[in-house]
Amino acid sequence: MADVFVSYAKADRPLASKLVAMLEAEGWKVWWDTSLTIGDDFRNEIMTELGRARAVIVIWTDASIKSDWVRSEAGRAQADRKLIPVKLEHLNYKDLPPPFDVLHTENIGDADKIRAAVIAQLAKPAVEPSATTLLTKGFKYELLTWFGIVGGALTLFTATSTTLKVADWVRLLVASWKEWTHAFWLWAFGWVGIHLSPDWSLVLSYLSFGSLLTIGQAVKSLNTPINQSNPDKYYDRSFRLASRRTWFCLGLIALAYVILANVATRLSPVVGSPVYALVTDVAFLGPQVLIVLFARHKLHAAISVILLLVFAVTLVIVPTGEESDFPVSVALAWGLTAIVLPVIILSVAPAKAVSRRLIFLAIGLVLLLALNELSKLGLDVTAPKPHD
Repeated sequence: MADVFVSYAKADRPLASKLVAMLEAEGWKVWWDTSLTIGDDFRNEIMTELGRARAVIVIWTDASIKSDWVRSEAGRAQADRKLIPVKLEHLNYKDLPPPFDVLHTENIGDADKIRAAVIAQLAKPAVEPSATTLLTKGFKYELLTWFGIVGGALTLFTATSTTLKVADWVRLLVASWKEWTHAFWLWAFGWVGIHLSPDWSLVLSYLSFGSLLTIGQAVKSLNTPINQSNPDKYYDRSFRLASRRTWFCLGLIALAYVILANVATRLSPVVGSPVYALVTDVAFLGPQVLIVLFARHKLHAAISVILLLVFAVTLVIVPTGEESDFPVSVALAWGLTAIVLPVIILSVAPAKAVSRRLIFLAIGLVLLLALNELSKLGLDVTAPKPHD
Protein backbone atom coordinates (compact mmCIF):
# COMPACT_ATOMS: atom_id res chain seq x y z
CA MET A 1 0.00 0.00 0.00
CA ALA A 2 1.40 3.38 -1.04
CA ASP A 3 1.60 6.35 1.29
CA VAL A 4 1.02 8.84 -1.53
CA PHE A 5 -0.77 8.55 -4.88
CA VAL A 6 0.20 11.16 -7.49
CA SER A 7 -2.36 12.16 -10.12
CA TYR A 8 -1.23 14.12 -13.15
CA ALA A 9 -1.74 14.58 -16.90
CA LYS A 10 0.48 12.63 -19.26
CA ALA A 11 1.94 15.84 -20.68
CA ASP A 12 3.22 16.70 -17.18
CA ARG A 13 5.20 13.50 -16.60
CA PRO A 14 8.58 15.31 -16.09
CA LEU A 15 6.94 17.58 -13.51
CA ALA A 16 5.36 14.60 -11.73
CA SER A 17 8.69 12.77 -11.79
CA LYS A 18 10.38 15.58 -9.85
CA LEU A 19 7.61 15.63 -7.27
CA VAL A 20 7.77 11.85 -6.84
CA ALA A 21 11.55 12.02 -6.38
CA MET A 22 11.12 14.61 -3.62
CA LEU A 23 8.48 12.51 -1.84
CA GLU A 24 10.51 9.31 -2.07
CA ALA A 25 13.55 11.16 -0.72
CA GLU A 26 11.48 11.78 2.43
CA GLY A 27 11.02 8.02 2.82
CA TRP A 28 7.41 7.79 1.65
CA LYS A 29 6.19 5.07 -0.70
CA VAL A 30 4.71 6.73 -3.80
CA TRP A 31 2.49 5.21 -6.49
CA TRP A 32 2.00 6.75 -9.92
CA ASP A 33 1.03 5.10 -13.19
CA THR A 34 4.60 4.25 -14.19
CA SER A 35 4.19 1.41 -11.67
CA LEU A 36 1.82 -0.36 -14.08
CA THR A 37 3.19 -3.40 -15.88
CA ILE A 38 2.24 -4.87 -19.24
CA GLY A 39 -1.00 -6.81 -18.92
CA ASP A 40 -2.35 -4.88 -15.92
CA ASP A 41 -5.97 -3.77 -16.08
CA PHE A 42 -5.31 -0.03 -16.38
CA ARG A 43 -8.51 1.32 -14.82
CA ASN A 44 -8.91 -1.28 -12.08
CA GLU A 45 -5.27 -0.99 -11.01
CA ILE A 46 -5.43 2.80 -10.78
CA MET A 47 -8.71 2.74 -8.86
CA THR A 48 -7.29 0.12 -6.50
CA GLU A 49 -4.17 2.14 -5.72
CA LEU A 50 -6.19 5.34 -5.43
CA GLY A 51 -8.35 3.69 -2.77
CA ARG A 52 -5.43 2.24 -0.85
CA ALA A 53 -3.26 5.38 -0.72
CA ARG A 54 -3.37 7.41 2.47
CA ALA A 55 -2.80 10.72 0.65
CA VAL A 56 -3.46 11.80 -2.94
CA ILE A 57 -1.56 14.68 -4.55
CA VAL A 58 -3.19 16.12 -7.66
CA ILE A 59 -1.03 18.33 -9.87
CA TRP A 60 -3.10 21.07 -11.53
CA THR A 61 -1.55 22.35 -14.75
CA ASP A 62 -2.88 23.72 -18.03
CA ALA A 63 -3.14 20.13 -19.26
CA SER A 64 -4.54 18.43 -16.15
CA ILE A 65 -7.41 20.88 -15.61
CA LYS A 66 -8.77 19.61 -18.95
CA SER A 67 -8.23 15.93 -18.12
CA ASP A 68 -11.33 13.93 -17.19
CA TRP A 69 -9.09 11.30 -15.57
CA VAL A 70 -7.35 13.77 -13.27
CA ARG A 71 -10.61 15.44 -12.27
CA SER A 72 -12.17 12.03 -11.57
CA GLU A 73 -9.24 10.96 -9.40
CA ALA A 74 -9.31 14.31 -7.58
CA GLY A 75 -13.05 13.88 -6.94
CA ARG A 76 -12.58 10.43 -5.44
CA ALA A 77 -9.70 11.64 -3.27
CA GLN A 78 -11.74 14.61 -2.05
CA ALA A 79 -14.66 12.31 -1.20
CA ASP A 80 -12.26 10.21 0.90
CA ARG A 81 -10.86 13.36 2.54
CA LYS A 82 -7.26 12.72 1.50
CA LEU A 83 -6.75 15.18 -1.36
CA ILE A 84 -3.67 17.44 -1.41
CA PRO A 85 -3.95 19.73 -4.47
CA VAL A 86 -0.91 21.53 -5.91
CA LYS A 87 -0.66 23.80 -8.96
CA LEU A 88 1.67 25.67 -11.23
CA GLU A 89 2.43 29.13 -9.96
CA HIS A 90 0.87 31.00 -12.90
CA LEU A 91 -2.53 29.36 -12.36
CA ASN A 92 -5.13 31.24 -10.33
CA TYR A 93 -7.91 29.66 -8.30
CA LYS A 94 -10.42 30.68 -10.96
CA ASP A 95 -8.47 28.58 -13.45
CA LEU A 96 -8.99 25.38 -11.45
CA PRO A 97 -12.04 23.19 -12.22
CA PRO A 98 -14.85 23.40 -9.67
CA PRO A 99 -15.29 22.36 -6.92
CA PHE A 100 -11.50 22.30 -6.48
CA ASP A 101 -11.26 26.07 -7.03
CA VAL A 102 -12.37 26.65 -3.43
CA LEU A 103 -9.74 24.37 -1.85
CA HIS A 104 -6.45 25.67 -0.51
CA THR A 105 -3.84 24.72 -3.12
CA GLU A 106 -0.07 25.00 -2.75
CA ASN A 107 2.29 25.93 -5.57
CA ILE A 108 4.20 22.91 -6.79
CA GLY A 109 7.52 24.69 -6.32
CA ASP A 110 6.95 25.09 -2.55
CA ALA A 111 8.37 21.75 -1.42
CA ASP A 112 8.28 22.60 2.30
CA LYS A 113 4.53 23.30 2.32
CA ILE A 114 3.80 20.17 0.26
CA ARG A 115 5.90 18.13 2.67
CA ALA A 116 4.02 19.58 5.64
CA ALA A 117 0.64 18.85 4.00
CA VAL A 118 1.61 15.22 3.40
CA ILE A 119 2.82 14.81 6.99
CA ALA A 120 -0.47 16.24 8.28
CA GLN A 121 -2.52 13.98 6.03
CA LEU A 122 -0.58 10.83 6.96
CA ALA A 123 -0.99 11.67 10.64
CA LYS A 124 -4.79 11.45 10.36
CA PRO A 125 -6.27 8.19 11.69
CA ALA A 126 -7.87 5.97 9.10
CA VAL A 127 -11.67 6.23 9.16
CA GLU A 128 -13.46 2.95 8.56
CA PRO A 129 -16.97 3.15 7.11
CA SER A 130 -19.76 2.09 9.44
CA ALA A 131 -21.58 -1.21 9.02
CA THR A 132 -24.76 0.66 8.05
CA THR A 133 -22.92 2.54 5.30
CA LEU A 134 -21.41 -0.65 3.90
CA LEU A 135 -24.78 -2.45 4.01
CA THR A 136 -26.62 0.40 2.27
CA LYS A 137 -23.92 0.79 -0.35
CA GLY A 138 -23.84 -2.92 -1.12
CA PHE A 139 -27.63 -3.29 -1.19
CA LYS A 140 -28.17 -1.00 -4.16
CA TYR A 141 -25.72 -3.04 -6.22
CA GLU A 142 -27.10 -6.42 -5.15
CA LEU A 143 -30.69 -5.34 -5.87
CA LEU A 144 -30.00 -5.36 -9.61
CA THR A 145 -28.29 -8.75 -9.28
CA TRP A 146 -31.22 -10.41 -7.52
CA PHE A 147 -33.70 -8.83 -9.90
CA GLY A 148 -31.75 -10.43 -12.73
CA ILE A 149 -31.60 -13.81 -10.96
CA VAL A 150 -35.35 -13.93 -10.24
CA GLY A 151 -36.32 -12.67 -13.69
CA GLY A 152 -33.86 -15.00 -15.42
CA ALA A 153 -35.11 -18.03 -13.47
CA LEU A 154 -38.75 -17.23 -14.32
CA THR A 155 -37.88 -16.78 -18.00
CA LEU A 156 -36.00 -20.08 -18.21
CA PHE A 157 -38.76 -21.87 -16.28
CA THR A 158 -41.33 -20.49 -18.72
CA ALA A 159 -39.31 -21.91 -21.61
CA THR A 160 -39.11 -25.38 -20.02
CA SER A 161 -42.82 -25.43 -19.18
CA THR A 162 -43.64 -26.14 -22.84
CA THR A 163 -42.22 -29.66 -22.42
CA LEU A 164 -43.50 -30.34 -18.89
CA LYS A 165 -46.77 -31.30 -17.32
CA VAL A 166 -47.35 -28.29 -15.09
CA ALA A 167 -49.54 -27.60 -12.09
CA ASP A 168 -52.43 -25.15 -12.35
CA TRP A 169 -50.62 -22.36 -10.52
CA VAL A 170 -47.60 -22.87 -12.76
CA ARG A 171 -49.76 -22.64 -15.87
CA LEU A 172 -51.17 -19.33 -14.63
CA LEU A 173 -47.70 -18.02 -13.73
CA VAL A 174 -46.23 -19.00 -17.10
CA ALA A 175 -49.12 -17.51 -19.07
CA SER A 176 -48.92 -14.25 -17.13
CA TRP A 177 -45.13 -14.03 -17.50
CA LYS A 178 -45.35 -14.61 -21.27
CA GLU A 179 -48.06 -11.98 -21.57
CA TRP A 180 -46.16 -9.37 -19.52
CA THR A 181 -42.83 -9.86 -21.24
CA HIS A 182 -44.33 -9.90 -24.73
CA ALA A 183 -46.36 -6.75 -23.99
CA PHE A 184 -43.21 -5.00 -22.76
CA TRP A 185 -41.14 -5.89 -25.81
CA LEU A 186 -43.99 -5.01 -28.15
CA TRP A 187 -44.09 -1.58 -26.52
CA ALA A 188 -40.29 -1.22 -26.60
CA PHE A 189 -39.93 -2.18 -30.27
CA GLY A 190 -43.12 -0.39 -31.26
CA TRP A 191 -41.26 2.91 -30.92
CA VAL A 192 -39.12 1.96 -33.91
CA GLY A 193 -41.91 0.30 -35.87
CA ILE A 194 -40.76 -3.32 -35.39
CA HIS A 195 -43.36 -6.04 -34.82
CA LEU A 196 -41.81 -8.59 -32.49
CA SER A 197 -42.59 -12.30 -32.71
CA PRO A 198 -43.74 -13.86 -29.40
CA ASP A 199 -40.88 -16.39 -29.71
CA TRP A 200 -38.35 -13.58 -29.28
CA SER A 201 -39.91 -12.20 -26.11
CA LEU A 202 -38.40 -14.86 -23.86
CA VAL A 203 -35.00 -14.63 -25.59
CA LEU A 204 -34.82 -10.86 -25.16
CA SER A 205 -36.04 -11.11 -21.57
CA TYR A 206 -33.37 -13.69 -20.78
CA LEU A 207 -30.66 -11.54 -22.37
CA SER A 208 -31.86 -8.53 -20.35
CA PHE A 209 -32.05 -10.35 -17.03
CA GLY A 210 -28.74 -12.09 -17.74
CA SER A 211 -27.16 -8.68 -18.23
CA LEU A 212 -28.75 -7.26 -15.07
CA LEU A 213 -27.37 -10.23 -13.17
CA THR A 214 -23.87 -8.79 -13.49
CA ILE A 215 -24.46 -5.07 -14.02
CA GLY A 216 -24.64 -4.42 -10.28
CA GLN A 217 -21.35 -6.17 -9.67
CA ALA A 218 -19.78 -4.45 -12.69
CA VAL A 219 -20.75 -1.00 -11.42
CA LYS A 220 -19.54 -1.91 -7.95
CA SER A 221 -16.15 -3.09 -9.22
CA LEU A 222 -15.67 0.10 -11.27
CA ASN A 223 -16.67 2.52 -8.52
CA THR A 224 -15.37 0.81 -5.41
CA PRO A 225 -11.59 0.47 -5.17
CA ILE A 226 -10.23 -2.62 -3.45
CA ASN A 227 -9.05 -1.66 0.03
CA GLN A 228 -7.53 -4.97 1.07
CA SER A 229 -3.77 -5.30 1.04
CA ASN A 230 -4.15 -8.68 -0.69
CA PRO A 231 -7.02 -8.35 -3.15
CA ASP A 232 -8.85 -11.38 -4.54
CA LYS A 233 -6.96 -12.62 -7.56
CA TYR A 234 -10.31 -13.30 -9.24
CA TYR A 235 -11.38 -9.64 -8.92
CA ASP A 236 -10.28 -8.95 -12.50
CA ARG A 237 -12.51 -9.69 -15.49
CA SER A 238 -11.98 -12.69 -17.75
CA PHE A 239 -12.21 -10.61 -20.94
CA ARG A 240 -11.74 -7.00 -21.96
CA LEU A 241 -14.15 -5.96 -24.68
CA ALA A 242 -11.69 -3.51 -26.23
CA SER A 243 -8.78 -5.96 -26.34
CA ARG A 244 -7.30 -7.80 -29.30
CA ARG A 245 -7.56 -11.04 -27.32
CA THR A 246 -11.36 -10.75 -27.14
CA TRP A 247 -11.84 -9.81 -30.78
CA PHE A 248 -9.48 -12.55 -31.92
CA CYS A 249 -11.52 -15.09 -29.93
CA LEU A 250 -14.80 -13.90 -31.48
CA GLY A 251 -13.21 -13.78 -34.92
CA LEU A 252 -11.93 -17.33 -34.57
CA ILE A 253 -15.41 -18.51 -33.51
CA ALA A 254 -16.98 -16.76 -36.54
CA LEU A 255 -14.40 -18.31 -38.89
CA ALA A 256 -15.00 -21.76 -37.40
CA TYR A 257 -18.73 -21.37 -37.95
CA VAL A 258 -18.26 -20.40 -41.59
CA ILE A 259 -16.09 -23.48 -42.19
CA LEU A 260 -18.45 -25.79 -40.31
CA ALA A 261 -21.47 -24.40 -42.19
CA ASN A 262 -19.80 -25.18 -45.51
CA VAL A 263 -18.86 -28.69 -44.36
CA ALA A 264 -22.38 -29.32 -43.02
CA THR A 265 -23.91 -28.17 -46.32
CA ARG A 266 -21.79 -30.65 -48.27
CA LEU A 267 -22.63 -33.43 -45.82
CA SER A 268 -26.36 -32.69 -45.80
CA PRO A 269 -27.16 -35.69 -48.08
CA VAL A 270 -25.62 -37.99 -45.46
CA VAL A 271 -27.31 -36.60 -42.35
CA GLY A 272 -26.82 -39.07 -39.53
CA SER A 273 -23.35 -40.13 -40.56
CA PRO A 274 -20.56 -40.08 -37.92
CA VAL A 275 -18.81 -37.23 -39.73
CA TYR A 276 -21.98 -35.13 -39.79
CA ALA A 277 -22.52 -35.85 -36.08
CA LEU A 278 -18.95 -34.78 -35.34
CA VAL A 279 -19.41 -31.50 -37.23
CA THR A 280 -22.63 -30.85 -35.32
CA ASP A 281 -20.99 -31.50 -31.95
CA VAL A 282 -18.06 -29.20 -32.78
CA ALA A 283 -20.48 -26.45 -33.83
CA PHE A 284 -22.41 -26.99 -30.61
CA LEU A 285 -19.54 -27.06 -28.11
CA GLY A 286 -16.60 -25.54 -30.01
CA PRO A 287 -17.32 -21.86 -29.22
CA GLN A 288 -17.61 -22.58 -25.49
CA VAL A 289 -14.25 -24.36 -25.50
CA LEU A 290 -12.61 -21.43 -27.30
CA ILE A 291 -14.12 -18.92 -24.87
CA VAL A 292 -12.68 -20.81 -21.89
CA LEU A 293 -9.27 -21.17 -23.56
CA PHE A 294 -9.05 -17.42 -24.23
CA ALA A 295 -10.48 -16.35 -20.85
CA ARG A 296 -8.54 -15.50 -17.72
CA HIS A 297 -9.43 -17.36 -14.51
CA LYS A 298 -10.34 -20.45 -16.51
CA LEU A 299 -12.05 -22.32 -13.65
CA HIS A 300 -14.66 -19.63 -12.99
CA ALA A 301 -14.94 -18.87 -16.71
CA ALA A 302 -15.60 -22.56 -17.40
CA ILE A 303 -18.31 -22.72 -14.72
CA SER A 304 -19.95 -19.61 -16.18
CA VAL A 305 -19.76 -20.82 -19.78
CA ILE A 306 -21.17 -24.28 -18.91
CA LEU A 307 -24.11 -22.80 -17.02
CA LEU A 308 -24.84 -20.29 -19.79
CA LEU A 309 -24.70 -23.16 -22.31
CA VAL A 310 -27.26 -25.12 -20.27
CA PHE A 311 -29.45 -22.02 -20.05
CA ALA A 312 -29.19 -21.47 -23.82
CA VAL A 313 -30.24 -25.08 -24.47
CA THR A 314 -33.14 -24.65 -22.07
CA LEU A 315 -34.28 -21.44 -23.69
CA VAL A 316 -33.62 -22.05 -27.39
CA ILE A 317 -33.20 -25.77 -28.15
CA VAL A 318 -35.69 -27.42 -25.76
CA PRO A 319 -38.78 -25.43 -26.88
CA THR A 320 -37.76 -25.87 -30.55
CA GLY A 321 -37.58 -29.67 -30.40
CA GLU A 322 -35.04 -32.13 -31.71
CA GLU A 323 -36.81 -32.57 -35.05
CA SER A 324 -36.56 -28.91 -35.98
CA ASP A 325 -34.35 -27.84 -38.85
CA PHE A 326 -33.26 -24.82 -36.76
CA PRO A 327 -34.18 -21.80 -38.91
CA VAL A 328 -32.16 -18.61 -39.05
CA SER A 329 -34.07 -17.03 -36.13
CA VAL A 330 -33.24 -19.97 -33.87
CA ALA A 331 -29.59 -19.93 -34.95
CA LEU A 332 -29.41 -16.21 -34.19
CA ALA A 333 -31.00 -16.70 -30.77
CA TRP A 334 -28.51 -19.49 -30.07
CA GLY A 335 -25.56 -17.31 -31.06
CA LEU A 336 -26.71 -14.46 -28.81
CA THR A 337 -27.43 -16.60 -25.74
CA ALA A 338 -24.65 -19.20 -25.98
CA ILE A 339 -21.76 -17.22 -27.49
CA VAL A 340 -22.16 -13.44 -27.34
CA LEU A 341 -23.72 -13.23 -23.85
CA PRO A 342 -20.94 -15.23 -22.10
CA VAL A 343 -18.23 -13.01 -23.59
CA ILE A 344 -20.06 -9.79 -22.67
CA ILE A 345 -20.83 -10.91 -19.10
CA LEU A 346 -17.25 -12.06 -18.51
CA SER A 347 -16.06 -8.72 -19.92
CA VAL A 348 -17.97 -6.45 -17.54
CA ALA A 349 -17.79 -8.24 -14.18
CA PRO A 350 -15.22 -10.28 -12.21
CA ALA A 351 -15.14 -13.96 -13.15
CA LYS A 352 -15.74 -15.23 -9.63
CA ALA A 353 -18.77 -12.97 -9.14
CA VAL A 354 -20.23 -14.08 -12.49
CA SER A 355 -19.95 -17.79 -11.70
CA ARG A 356 -21.52 -17.35 -8.25
CA ARG A 357 -24.49 -15.43 -9.58
CA LEU A 358 -25.10 -17.90 -12.38
CA ILE A 359 -25.08 -20.70 -9.79
CA PHE A 360 -27.79 -18.82 -7.89
CA LEU A 361 -29.77 -18.51 -11.13
CA ALA A 362 -29.45 -22.28 -11.70
CA ILE A 363 -30.61 -22.93 -8.12
CA GLY A 364 -33.62 -20.67 -8.70
CA LEU A 365 -34.57 -22.60 -11.84
CA VAL A 366 -34.21 -25.95 -10.05
CA LEU A 367 -36.38 -24.71 -7.15
CA LEU A 368 -39.14 -23.67 -9.54
CA LEU A 369 -39.01 -27.07 -11.26
CA ALA A 370 -39.09 -28.82 -7.88
CA LEU A 371 -42.07 -26.74 -6.70
CA ASN A 372 -43.93 -27.66 -9.86
CA GLU A 373 -43.31 -31.38 -9.32
CA LEU A 374 -44.28 -31.17 -5.65
CA SER A 375 -47.47 -29.33 -6.54
CA LYS A 376 -48.54 -32.19 -8.80
CA LEU A 377 -48.21 -34.59 -5.86
CA GLY A 378 -50.47 -32.55 -3.60
CA LEU A 379 -54.07 -33.39 -2.74
CA ASP A 380 -56.98 -31.25 -3.80
CA VAL A 381 -58.51 -30.24 -0.46
CA THR A 382 -61.40 -28.45 -2.20
CA ALA A 383 -62.74 -31.66 -3.76
CA PRO A 384 -66.00 -32.96 -2.12
CA LYS A 385 -65.52 -35.89 0.22
CA PRO A 386 -67.47 -39.09 -0.49
CA HIS A 387 -70.31 -39.93 1.93
CA ASP A 388 -70.28 -43.20 3.83
